[in-house]
Amino acid sequence: MASNSTIIAFKPILNMKRKDAQLILEIRDYLDEHIYAQHTVQDICRRFTINREKLQNGFHELVQSTFHAYIIQQRMKKAAERLMESDDSIKAIALDSGYKKQRSFNKTFKTTFGQTPAAYRKLHQQREESKL
Repeated sequence: MASNSTIIAFKPILNMKRKDAQLILEIRDYLDEHIYAQHTVQDICRRFTINREKLQNGFHELVQSTFHAYIIQQRMKKAAERLMESDDSIKAIALDSGYKKQRSFNKTFKTTFGQTPAAYRKLHQQREESKL
């Protein structure tokens, strides 16, 4: 069964040159390592010497997301981790996640996780307390 999921996971690579697929994955790793930096498609294209269309199509094919949506998704995952693991204010987490306004952060977080950051933190704190 594991081999079938591996084949499915790598199937999109068959539609791209191996070199291009490796570059897209390298870009994804770079974004993960620099998730809070301000990234534009144009900047990434310059840094990695790739044209815009190849970046966007390759990202969509290999990562199953648009470039911009991937960055937001990763930032929301990191924000969720911080909500569970720290006492940092939601405003501080929002600012660190690239949002100037907490309201915008709350809206994106709720779209991603189905609840506000405050409700998410409270739910996970209650789960941790019930384990004790």
